[in-house]
Amino acid sequence: RVAASGKINNDLLAALKDHSFFKQSFPKTTGPELFNPGYLKQAQQKSGSTAISHADCMATLNRFSADTIVDAIKKCFSENESMVIYTSGGGMHNPVLMQSISSQLPGVVIKTTNELDINPDAKEAVLFAILANECVSGGVYSFNNETAGIPSVTMGKISFPD
Repeated sequence: RVAASGKINNDLLAALKDHSFFKQSFPKTTGPELFNPGYLKQAQQKSGSTAISHADCMATLNRFSADTIVDAIKKCFSENESMVIYTSGGGMHNPVLMQSISSQLPGVVIKTTNELDINPDAKEAVLFAILANECVSGGVYSFNNETAGIPSVTMGKISFPD
């Protein structure tokens, strides 16, 4: 609601997006060790937007999230490719975020994993259950897409204490 009441500050948005992380190829991951209140503060100083309202800051951060998600999706698929995207996790409950993503991906159908009978708020639990099952069942599965630069991975291992 706060983000919906604010206006996007384009200077701050550009400063937030100006990081080498977004130029790296897949696979990649990050979290609060990089994108945190300190990162926001640096971007505000760089963009001269330290005095914007809380609502405008939240609107800009929301768009930052949507834009970077959309950019990542567009790097993986061609413009003319039809697709359905299944969402899960906390962000799918944010109507401003979901509207921004949807508006930037015309023609893409966006659903939640609930459509696949997977609780969208339990994605980590489901993932670990699948990994455990595949490891215990002894399946020899390897996901590999070397043409996209994604390394081969296995389904884990069982480790016992010493």
